[in-house]
Amino acid sequence: MGIFGQVVEFLGPWTWWVFGLLLAGLELVVPGTFFLWFAVAAIVTGTVALMVDVGWQVEMLIFIAVAAVTVFVGRRLYGRAKPDSELQLNDRLARQVGRRATLETAIVDGSGHIRLDDTLWRVSGPALPAGSQVTIVGLRDGRLLVEPS
Repeated sequence: MGIFGQVVEFLGPWTWWVFGLLLAGLELVVPGTFFLWFAVAAIVTGTVALMVDVGWQVEMLIFIAVAAVTVFVGRRLYGRAKPDSELQLNDRLARQVGRRATLETAIVDGSGHIRLDDTLWRVSGPALPAGSQVTIVGLRDGRLLVEPS
């Protein structure tokens, strides 16, 4: 019997609860939500061990199985991609796509300017006179791409 088996034999099912609480405490210190799933698995294993008298080898198998399930479910719940609005929070240029504006200066040789709120933006697009209504359709090389509205 290994050292882990001796500790579990000596302390009993409470070992899993202590282990789970230590992992939960580690989760508070380390960023992310990784140790949380193992903490849940340890507490579930301790609860099962309190209700059913099994050997420490079976307890380890229960812990591994529950940990695999909780990690998988946790990643599915919390691993989803963030909405586009959150991804563009600090990207002022990308947030402008889809907006409509009036050309401040004509687009000549593919370059012109629009005013959005209090900012003058460089734009690229087809030749259009000043005052034309445009829609921002994309980004390229630090410029907004526009098309006539």
